[in-house]
Amino acid sequence: MRIVQDIYVDIVRALENKEKCALATLVNRIGSAPRAVGAKYLVKGDGTSVGSIGGGCVEAEVWQEAQKVMETGKGRILHFDLTSEQLAEGGLICGGNIDIFLEPLEEDFLSIYQEAAKIRQKGGSAILATLVSVDADFPKREGPKILMKTSGEKFGSLFGGVELRKKLLSEGKILLKEKRPKMSVLNSEQRKVEVLLEPVFCEPTVYIFGGGHISEQLAPLVKKVHFRVMVIDDREMFANRERFPEVDEVVVSEFEKCFDRLDVDDSSYIVIVTRGHLYDGFVLEQAIKTNARYIGMIGSKKKIKTLYQSLKKKGISKETLERVHAPIGLDINSETPEEIAVSIVAELIKIRGESPRR
Repeated sequence: MRIVQDIYVDIVRALENKEKCALATLVNRIGSAPRAVGAKYLVKGDGTSVGSIGGGCVEAEVWQEAQKVMETGKGRILHFDLTSEQLAEGGLICGGNIDIFLEPLEEDFLSIYQEAAKIRQKGGSAILATLVSVDADFPKREGPKILMKTSGEKFGSLFGGVELRKKLLSEGKILLKEKRPKMSVLNSEQRKVEVLLEPVFCEPTVYIFGGGHISEQLAPLVKKVHFRVMVIDDREMFANRERFPEVDEVVVSEFEKCFDRLDVDDSSYIVIVTRGHLYDGFVLEQAIKTNARYIGMIGSKKKIKTLYQSLKKKGISKETLERVHAPIGLDINSETPEEIAVSIVAELIKIRGESPRR
């Protein structure tokens, strides 16, 4: 099985191998285009590509334009009207307009993307700022791309000097909270500067409690839709790398004490699918004391009612228990472990796409 990896890893590999490549980023969307702002599509000199920015006819044209960008070394913005009859004939069923920023990737960008990939895999946060356009030539001594970590470190350089970087970092910190990219237009040294700002952060973590049949189907599926995944079980024969080769971490721990070893925050998702009511109860009692974005627990309505009654006797309020998604997953009449895994992942995606509660 191929382990799904972040597109930054593919960019790093291409730059390390000194391959020619161009990166397409969806920077603006109006209407119901198939991909969200920030979606990426990497085209390499050997003709292969990674990622997706939407429908096939759009990517085919972007691929063609990428060949020119790699040849000339100059980026450009591509505009697509997905409501036109011409594109409709290409098989797209979504309407709307999109703008794609297509840029050549230089070897000088290697350290930038290495750090971005490290953040995505290991944690931390940064703002990736890329010069899209400026209404005059900019000094060659200054670069078109910079990664500014919130800790203060910088990788690369960007036209505009210290003041522009301060403005971009300030605006970028807002985008980090909102987890979205943005095209920003600023004035620097009497020039109009257009910059693509992208928050770089570690994907939210899904903590799967229980290493049984459902988790075995669930873990790789959760990973494929771009969450970090940790599996926790109190039995090493169920919590091991052979059983879960694609996850980020496997933890063997007693369920009664496992939260002491976890870093659960408001971007975390908790999935409770242990082997029995008792262990589900141990995990749930600890989970509801966290500020996790999502808590879901498997079980029949009868089992859930019994657990809730037990927790209420311990002083847990009804309002607190209403945070829990139980029975877990969207209702798709699922029965098998595979179907249950699909229903859980669908609910995780749904919650991730909603605005966090304030």
